[in-house]
Amino acid sequence: MKKVIGHSNSKGENWLFSKRIDLIVLFVPVWIIWTLFLSNQDYYESAEIPAWLWLVVILGIDVSHVWSSLFRTYWYKDEFETHKRRLIAIPIILFILSCLVLLYSPAWFWTIMAYLAVFHFIKQQYGFLALYNYRAGCRRKKLVSDKLIIYIATLYPIIYWHFNSQSEFNWFVENDFLALGQYIKDSSIVTEVFYYLSWLYWSIIGYWTFDEIRGKVKGEPFSYGKVLWTLTTALNWWFGIVYFNSDLVFSVSNVVAHGIPYVALIYFYDVKKASIKSGLNPKITFLVKRLLIILGVIVIAALVEEYFWDMLVYNEHSSIFERIFPYNWEQLTSSWGLAIAVAVLALPQQVHYVIDGFIWKMNDKNKYLKPIFSRKHES
Repeated sequence: MKKVIGHSNSKGENWLFSKRIDLIVLFVPVWIIWTLFLSNQDYYESAEIPAWLWLVVILGIDVSHVWSSLFRTYWYKDEFETHKRRLIAIPIILFILSCLVLLYSPAWFWTIMAYLAVFHFIKQQYGFLALYNYRAGCRRKKLVSDKLIIYIATLYPIIYWHFNSQSEFNWFVENDFLALGQYIKDSSIVTEVFYYLSWLYWSIIGYWTFDEIRGKVKGEPFSYGKVLWTLTTALNWWFGIVYFNSDLVFSVSNVVAHGIPYVALIYFYDVKKASIKSGLNPKITFLVKRLLIILGVIVIAALVEEYFWDMLVYNEHSSIFERIFPYNWEQLTSSWGLAIAVAVLALPQQVHYVIDGFIWKMNDKNKYLKPIFSRKHES
């Protein structure tokens, strides 16, 4: 009997998709960009983000990955019906709240957005780690838990960022994070404290890694992918925020490590679900077709979204967008016009942040998640 698609074999239990796909899609892109950044630190530390890189990384990966949530929610009737009430109510509520906050203070709107984004990014890192654990059957109780290590790996750089008054980058707009460093007059104290905290940071991560290896030696369930995911997360956040002080370095490293894995997860879920429903192994033509549909839809959606962001709000990349379609409206200046435009344009991102909190939970509502990521298999 053919093995049912969506179940892993014993060799695949250490990995989320497969060893080859995990390495190529989840890890190698991050490792490559850090090899580039570290090979010429002085250049990348001061370099600006060129238009072509903005187009590829920000529009092509960052904005596009947000739209990939469509394929877990609104794109398919069965997925939409599963969470129908939430999927209708959430955009309406978010739009109203955004308009109110924007009319009160655009600065506060972007501060709230920045912290929502940070929370979402951190939760995604833990979410992938949890999927690795589920895949490999890792449930061992430890002094430093897997959830704690992800929070340490990501929150320490964020805390450092709040106290770094010399930061040359931001999440969305300038000063969107609360600048806590301004309340400490002697900057040398901050420098010294974070010097020791960095040693503590890597000591804890080193201990967690040693504990994972010790568990493997004892014959307990072990996931190579989980360890690589955790270490790559820690290195990416520490290098991108603490070690470097560059908008280009932070933006590219952050987006590549976050956006590519999410699109891969959406695609994996999409094809595995289709295979489970049909009971057949997918043909290569089916896999390619699904990939092209997903990539085509999300890139076009991202292009349209950024076109309106630039035409109505920013006017920073008209040289790119007006080659496609000339701007028919002037940049908005009225508070009401900007509030409505930003509230509408920020909605895809906000909805993505919120719905991610329930569309990946292993429960009866998301009935395909367990068979897709289960360790059980038929032969």
